[in-house]
Amino acid sequence: MEATLGTLEGYSNDHRRLAEIPRALGSWFVGIFGCTHKEKSRPFSRHGESYRVCIGCGAHQRFDPKTWNPLGPFYFRAANTSDLVETNSTALRTV
Repeated sequence: MEATLGTLEGYSNDHRRLAEIPRALGSWFVGIFGCTHKEKSRPFSRHGESYRVCIGCGAHQRFDPKTWNPLGPFYFRAANTSDLVETNSTALRTV
């Protein structure tokens, strides 16, 4: 009985290690070739532009809301101070 349990335990450990190989290979490829942009946000429209954002890296991709199709390659938007929202500093001081 103990020999059988030992064999099953060894098999389950080997099986877990084998299951981790695709995940390890995927992270290795992303590290070399960059983000695959598989998970994207819902479409946003702001200042006359519609786009989706990659959840993994933050890259933007233009989006056509009429046809629900992506337009063009991914790009990174430069930071812009006009996008910042004003905060009520008196409310922050009371916290």
